Amino acid sequence: MPTLTRFDPPAHIGDFTTNEQRDGWSGIVSDFFEEGVDFNTGFVGAGKSQFYHPLMTSTDEPHDEPCIDWPAFPKLVKDRFPGNAMQAFDAAEGTPTKRERFQDEYLEWHVVRNSQNKITRVSFTCETTQYYDFLARTDPDALLEIYRSLVDPAHKNEVVVGELIVGGQYRPKNKWNTEFGAVHLIQPNNNLFAEVMIGAQACILRKRSDGAPITDSTELIRCAGYGEEGRASDPKIGAQVNARARAGDAITLRNPVALYITRFSNDGINHNGAPVPSFWTLVRGTAAPVGQPFGMGLHLVYEVPSDAGFVVGDLKIGNDPIRFGGQLAENVHVGLFAVLTRKGTLDNPAFACDAVPTHPLAAASRTAKRSGGAPTRVAVR
Repeated sequence: MPTLTRFDPPAHIGDFTTNEQRDGWSGIVSDFFEEGVDFNTGFVGAGKSQFYHPLMTSTDEPHDEPCIDWPAFPKLVKDRFPGNAMQAFDAAEGTPTKRERFQDEYLEWHVVRNSQNKITRVSFTCETTQYYDFLARTDPDALLEIYRSLVDPAHKNEVVVGELIVGGQYRPKNKWNTEFGAVHLIQPNNNLFAEVMIGAQACILRKRSDGAPITDSTELIRCAGYGEEGRASDPKIGAQVNARARAGDAITLRNPVALYITRFSNDGINHNGAPVPSFWTLVRGTAAPVGQPFGMGLHLVYEVPSDAGFVVGDLKIGNDPIRFGGQLAENVHVGLFAVLTRKGTLDNPAFACDAVPTHPLAAASRTAKRSGGAPTRVAVR
């Protein structure tokens, strides 16, 4: 029997007030998993998918629940400016257009500056559009309350529902989630369906034309067609999941399924050369339990207390003044949690890069009804 009866909201957050909401959100996540299993079934046949749906298949006794995480600053941007980190930081932020285009590692941020153009606050989010679209449809009052708690505090009382939901449709790129805050992700590749499907696709073993297994992270992405090879996130997710699939494990994602701020640090942050206390505040989600390295953060803020006599822009990281939010993003990691079970018991064949599914799928695509936006990261082949 399955050991899980419902997918919970991210980080077990208490936004939902009814079982109808809880079941509705679980149904959205369930659809993503069903499509992931269908993809695998199309290659290996019914009952052989190493990626499994934890509401439909027993998890048994997991032998590991690894966290797969990565640095939050976009690697593609950093690699464009070798040896010039400040130029990379400048390129990645400053306008909603830059954020939407470049902040593609499942973390986005918004910077608040004072009249001297010094940074006073940086807020980071890894929450998805799908979640906020669902909240808009099921509890607009809660949506408004959450927005007011996360936008630039100087403007929180100006937020109204009519700017978030227009004509009965939620508007993800409203001004409060672009010009005055980063409430949830807007970069098209940063979505929950992509997270689930990259994990699912990486469970298919791949081989070269000479039959040798493909194990390199970049080669796997090029072969299988999932994700973006230049990012920090996609190659790491794919490589680690594929390694466990080659070892014969059954694989899924841990409930609650979401992208998470897994860790953040005070490394290198100083004021006039002296270390400073941690000015990080996790405002949504849960921090790492005592003695554990990884948490389930959803929204993180870096802000110096008003009575400190200085602001974020007066601090340095190493020898560099903090001029950009991306400098702080380098101290943040984002990730997901996998679940491994049935250790070494599965033995599926490897497939060539040009292979296509040949087995009948269990169902057609289910995501169109519930995904809250078309998935753009995953190219299912």
